[in-house]
Amino acid sequence: MLLTEGENRFYGPVDRERRFGGRPRSGQDLRDPFERDHGRIIHSAAFRRLQSKKQVIGTDAGDFHRTRLTHSMEVAQIARGIALSLNRRSPLLGEGEKIDISLVEAAALAHDLGHPPFGHEGERALHRCMMRHGGFEGNAQTFRILTRLEGKKGEGLNLTRSLLLSVLKYPIRLEDAINDPGHPEARRRPPKASVYTLDSRAFQWVLEPYSQREKEFFTEKAATDSNSPFFRTRRMSLECSLIDLADDIAYATHDLEDAVNFRLVEMEELFEILAGTARNHPCEEVKRALELTRSLRPRQEDFKHHLKQVFANLISAFVNYTELREEGEPTFSPRFRYRVDFPAGLEELNRKLKELAEIRVIDSPGVQALAFKGERVVRLLFDALMSEEKLLPENDRRQLDQEPQSRARIVCDYVAGMTDPFAVRMYERLYGSGRSLI
Repeated sequence: MLLTEGENRFYGPVDRERRFGGRPRSGQDLRDPFERDHGRIIHSAAFRRLQSKKQVIGTDAGDFHRTRLTHSMEVAQIARGIALSLNRRSPLLGEGEKIDISLVEAAALAHDLGHPPFGHEGERALHRCMMRHGGFEGNAQTFRILTRLEGKKGEGLNLTRSLLLSVLKYPIRLEDAINDPGHPEARRRPPKASVYTLDSRAFQWVLEPYSQREKEFFTEKAATDSNSPFFRTRRMSLECSLIDLADDIAYATHDLEDAVNFRLVEMEELFEILAGTARNHPCEEVKRALELTRSLRPRQEDFKHHLKQVFANLISAFVNYTELREEGEPTFSPRFRYRVDFPAGLEELNRKLKELAEIRVIDSPGVQALAFKGERVVRLLFDALMSEEKLLPENDRRQLDQEPQSRARIVCDYVAGMTDPFAVRMYERLYGSGRSLI
């Protein structure tokens, strides 16, 4: 929904179209198609489950740090801020042409729905379990949830084309993203892909109305470095690029804030990074963050409040200096014609902040121990459910009777939908709480 009156020419009927049509609207329903997408996502079970899936630090480490749910909400809020900022100041957006706020918020809330329990460790474990059955990848699982698993059987949530384009971060089928299937790395982790082969029809529908040139531009792939067995995609839609930046901002700020509060990152490390950026990109927001950081120490009164102001200033810098630029041809749909980027100085700041979080948090012994535990839990649950179908819920057993050839995918969908605590409880029921997870 726009904060202006009149028709938004930035989106046409194709952008608002649903694969299975739409239900007749009540005369009292004032929502537009993207607002209805928003409602369908936040009322889905997959969205609620994000509250008990880890973001970076495990869900059992405390009750104030970020989970997948709060992370997704913060990404949506940042994405909204970027869209509002670009709508106000970008010269590429003419009169009556604005980025839709409800669309980017809805897609941001949906972007992590496919993450399994224990995040990337669970993802790698499920991929290894599914190697002979089409593989597993969190982004592809998100697309599968939205187009098949949630909502009406066979239809998913029946979202608009633009919403689905906005979550296709890697517009390629998983099997097409593997350049060398015999490479050891291809068996250890999945490639970056947003679609499984068995969900190709939904993917084809999303791209159906666009010209061949637009499809080739959007789905273009390139070889990665010589040590990688994977191809990489080069493009994403305008709204997806905006959400991708918002995701990066949330990781580099909110997740780093949690790390500082957990004493995994020292204030001196943060100050050093900000000091270098302030010299190279002297925007006021970074300067204010630097000054706050200069004398801030964990034992000070109102430390958490002042720390939050540091990261609020950094978020403002990222949001207010993003750039909308043309990437595709003038005849392309706005979905492919434009993308959102950081200016060079702030891109470097974002990268350094993310690297700090990775070194101090993700690679820390505590987080790595949880990763090892999560991988084992997911793998053993998959093995148990493949061995004994009576452990599956009734609906999944019914589906298995109808599609016995899909047993591995049905089990995978069930495990991927589990929250972290539910997966651990089920593991303990099956194997006993006394059995070591590490």
